[in-house]
Amino acid sequence: MSDSSQTMNKRMNIVALTWPIFVEALLRNALNTSDVFMLSGYSDLAVSAVGVISPISFFIIIVSMMVSTGTGILIAQYNGAGRSGDAEHVGIASVILGFAVSIILGSLFFFFSDNIVGLFGLEPQVAEYAHQYLIISGTCAGFVTTSVVFSTILRSHGFSRSPMLINLIFGVLNVIGNYCVLYSPFGLPVYGVPGVATVTVISQLLGAICMWYLLIKKDLKPRLSKATQVLSSTYKKILRLGVMNAGEILSYNLSQMVIIYFVVQMGTASLTAFTYAQNLARFTFAFSLSLGQASQIQTSYFVGKGWNNSILIKVQKYFVVGFLASVGVSTLFYLGSETLLRVFTEDPEVITLAMGLMMGSILLEGGRVFNLIFISALKGTGDVKYPVQVGILCMWGFGVGLTYVFGIYFGLGVIGAWLAIAADEWIRGIIMAFRWRSRIWERFKLI
Repeated sequence: MSDSSQTMNKRMNIVALTWPIFVEALLRNALNTSDVFMLSGYSDLAVSAVGVISPISFFIIIVSMMVSTGTGILIAQYNGAGRSGDAEHVGIASVILGFAVSIILGSLFFFFSDNIVGLFGLEPQVAEYAHQYLIISGTCAGFVTTSVVFSTILRSHGFSRSPMLINLIFGVLNVIGNYCVLYSPFGLPVYGVPGVATVTVISQLLGAICMWYLLIKKDLKPRLSKATQVLSSTYKKILRLGVMNAGEILSYNLSQMVIIYFVVQMGTASLTAFTYAQNLARFTFAFSLSLGQASQIQTSYFVGKGWNNSILIKVQKYFVVGFLASVGVSTLFYLGSETLLRVFTEDPEVITLAMGLMMGSILLEGGRVFNLIFISALKGTGDVKYPVQVGILCMWGFGVGLTYVFGIYFGLGVIGAWLAIAADEWIRGIIMAFRWRSRIWERFKLI
């Protein structure tokens, strides 16, 4: 084994991959929560507006992942097979596709943000805040796309710590910026929701620039001068994997938007409680999410090397670890939920509703781990189509359908919506676990 191969194997260790992604996930959640926390001191209506826009922000990331997911799987498999030249071509293609997606997304939100916000039927003031946030963050969505693509290239070569450090630095700057635009330190004017959106966009831009610098420093910069050497089949592979993967995630995101539409009908208190509970819940599954992302990278690398028996067992062990972590943290969050929620609001109705949701999170997060680990591993092998098909059926049949049945028809309100989401996660997750154990995924090696 060559030194370079030994070094790559070391970087592809699950602990080396997971902990930086985990720290970064916690950071992203902290930033999202800090936005909500700071906005709660400005206006509860602004909190509701950001809650409505959150799925759209995730939609931007999902579309970005249409490029990055295929990129990550292919680069890791090529690295596993020792084909570094092909890995470089994938990086070049991903940057070109990323720029194209950036232009499309920016144009969409610049011209149609008002129409998109209007679909939710919000109260006038909430709608105004939502539009102010979306027109800025959506138009500059390209900064997110390029940052996601650059960080994927780094992680696929085993450099998961570098993106973490960049996001840590600019995350702190983002919090400082939010404080400046909302709380008028040193006599500065208050810029409100537009100010928060602008600060976020600037942080994303600077982060993308630093990611590019790191690619250069680690000699991983995609040399666009070689773009003509990239085969059309490379673009097709990236898009085929990316579009199918985006289909599964997009379906999830759209189903969440419909669920939020139902929650809006339940009243502003329910929407606010749902927003707070979602933000807190993201901390409970942050470790499992990170472990799943690391599993996908490692699975791709192991499949490239032909180490299928090893990764089959490893992924099942990762699931057990993730399950125990998510259920344990969810329980702790529920036990401390009243104290946590009083940091954000003193509204007794919102606190009561959100505490009920946090209790339900113990059940929900146990099911979510199946999907975070097994779906990620399946994608790492190239088996993407099946999770998309099952996902669409379960998300809409159970997640959305049961939200209406439990929440509106039977009058359980936002608690019913939470139970419906849990049903989707458990049913879909168990199906994915059986898929992994069946070893059908061995047919889908990409190289």
